[in-house]
Amino acid sequence: MKLQNMTVIFSIIVIPITLILSAYIGVQIDTVMMVQKYDTALMSATHDAISAFELNTINNKYSTNADSIRRDIKAAVNTFSTSLATKFGRAGSESSSIMSYIPALVFTLYDGYYIYSPHEYNYEYNGESKTGYEHILEPYIQYTGRYKTANNDNDIVVNYSLDNYVTIYGYIGSEYISYSGYLIDTSKLVVNGDGIVTHYKLSGGDNLDITQKETLTWNEADGNNNYSIAQKSTDSVQRYYQEAYDFTKWVNSNTSLISTVTPANAVRSDGSKYDEFKNDNTEILDIKSSNDPEDRASAFTQHKREIMKISIQDNLNKAIKVYNDHSPSMGTHANFRMPILTEDDWEKILTNVNMISFMEGIPVGTKIYNNYSIVTSTQNKQYINPNSIYFVDHTTNTYHRINCPELLKSIQNGNNVVGYKSLDFRRLQNPKDNTKYYYKHSELACYTCIVNSLNEDEEIENLSPTLLKIYYRALARERYDLDKVTKMIKYNKTDNE
Repeated sequence: MKLQNMTVIFSIIVIPITLILSAYIGVQIDTVMMVQKYDTALMSATHDAISAFELNTINNKYSTNADSIRRDIKAAVNTFSTSLATKFGRAGSESSSIMSYIPALVFTLYDGYYIYSPHEYNYEYNGESKTGYEHILEPYIQYTGRYKTANNDNDIVVNYSLDNYVTIYGYIGSEYISYSGYLIDTSKLVVNGDGIVTHYKLSGGDNLDITQKETLTWNEADGNNNYSIAQKSTDSVQRYYQEAYDFTKWVNSNTSLISTVTPANAVRSDGSKYDEFKNDNTEILDIKSSNDPEDRASAFTQHKREIMKISIQDNLNKAIKVYNDHSPSMGTHANFRMPILTEDDWEKILTNVNMISFMEGIPVGTKIYNNYSIVTSTQNKQYINPNSIYFVDHTTNTYHRINCPELLKSIQNGNNVVGYKSLDFRRLQNPKDNTKYYYKHSELACYTCIVNSLNEDEEIENLSPTLLKIYYRALARERYDLDKVTKMIKYNKTDNE
């Protein structure tokens, strides 16, 4: 009898506990599955937005114009909103409601970024004042560092970019300067007595002759569904190295400029110093072999990346604070905490065009959803990614990646090989009939590149001199031909002029 009593008591105690634990575990499993579902939806919507951005910029000949860029970004935002709403079952009239859970979207471009976030609006309608908060696309924010000496005699602004292109303007004493260009390690250049750059020195002792013009070949549409082969001769490679040499030489000759642009002299928009850069007097613009602007370990590159990172963090934090302070006005009660981006995340952001999307405030089981997604754009008119250049063998009508063994064989056989940015291999709309399409480059992809697992992260400098020559020729041309809104011609003026 006692055993039976104990059995009953055990059942009364254990069975409810088991049921409660089972229910709790079930809720936790459901929560994890829902979080994964939301992660997938956020990543997919961000990817759709980037795809829309790429498609719009590819077929828009004005895509580097500031107003046109804003239109393309807004179109990408609409795609993001629609895609995310569809995945949450809120398509149609309810699609805009999903944006209440989006504290910010960030589009990082070649020399700056856009933030799409909530802001207050206030207007009069039929004599009634309307006030609230809605998402808007903020003005473009450039990757800018401002440097002032202790006595404020020198005040210099440097606009950085994803590569070694910078714009420098401001005051050195009473002289105003303004100039843009690519910074380059001039010790890698061979210059004749007239100051003309003739060769680019490659690792291993070989040199690239940049005085020879290139012949580019591509398909062209005339707007009437007629397509033909077009060709042109270009000296963009020589122009790139020559102008980079002239610009770097000008920078290196200005000792006051070099001594001003140091981390210790960097100031925020309110004039305060950066705590991160105290007592760091490294001369960022003292360009030489030990401070090669194309070397990711150089002082120039490291400082540039820190400026870019701090700028994004500061402005994103401001946008998120507005969101938190006024989330009830947007239909949520979120207290968003910006996730800590990993080093891998920052590596993506600081080396490519990206879209970063944040989502927060949706109840998911026992927790509140809070996450972000980063998707990289590799095919756009904003930036020439050094790893996104394809090399066409015009003899066999195939294209390759730089480390493809078949490419090296083609060059050694004397075939005509020219590198082009990967964007040129995308399908394009006919300029007068958007129902018709064509390919600027219709060559076929190399079978070896497709089937074999090529190491895309291989260091460029480890390639053979034969491959290095076509690589640096293509990279220089594509960089030079890239449209830059911030480009400034050299300008020096003193107050008494």
